[in-house]
Amino acid sequence: MTTVALATGTHPDLHPDQIPTVALPPSRSALIARLLTAVVILGALAGAGWIALKWEPQLLPIQVVIIDGEMRGLSKEALRQTIAEHISGGILTQDLASLQTEVQNLPWISYASVRRVWPDRIVFTVREHEAVARWGENGLVTADGVVFRPRDGRLPAGLPRLEAADDMASLVLEHFRRWHPRLAELGLIIDGIRRDARGDWSLMLLGGTELYLGTDDIETRFDRLLAAYPQVEAIGIPTRIDLRYSNGFAVRWLPRVNAGAGPDRVAAIKPRERS
Repeated sequence: MTTVALATGTHPDLHPDQIPTVALPPSRSALIARLLTAVVILGALAGAGWIALKWEPQLLPIQVVIIDGEMRGLSKEALRQTIAEHISGGILTQDLASLQTEVQNLPWISYASVRRVWPDRIVFTVREHEAVARWGENGLVTADGVVFRPRDGRLPAGLPRLEAADDMASLVLEHFRRWHPRLAELGLIIDGIRRDARGDWSLMLLGGTELYLGTDDIETRFDRLLAAYPQVEAIGIPTRIDLRYSNGFAVRWLPRVNAGAGPDRVAAIKPRERS
């Protein structure tokens, strides 16, 4: 700080050391110099901290992993194990985006986010896919038509089985939703639907009855079945119904003693016209 002498008089007996002084504010250049010095010091400290973390990324290790979300298909322990395998830094240096990607790519996970919580934990928020049906041999499909395949091969019990190319999932689900309630009115439950590579549709009902709709006019053929099914059921328990005919269908029933319609109980049925 700069000081100047302030003369209060011209008394000849006044010693120079007795002349009073007053402090003046620092100059602008002095303030700038001090500010630059502070910036340099802070930069040096930040650089030293960065170097320390670079050479010792576990300086502030992650001690706790919290998983927020209901888990049914994938256990939280299995998820924690996956996360632990991909933790490579401390709370400040860990790449959270890569962790989020690893979790997001797990078969059961539909959504994942991750955040840091000071000083030593990370928190994951996750949502699982909700499977509405099995898909082929080892897959599942969601209500949105997303196909996924659990790595452990475990599939929920009691789901219908749908089968087609993966890009046909939404179409097959659409038919399932349309056909299921209409068959349920007749006491019939869909156990599976298949669309093969040629576009042929077939259904399997609980109890083992197979329905074959073919590739063309499948809705017309389905309606034909519903109209005539009381006739079919009146004869016996059908095991196979082939609807790939222009104006009727063929039925095979379970064999029984003294049954009609031939030795293998096969008959062609033409639906009665509605009055």
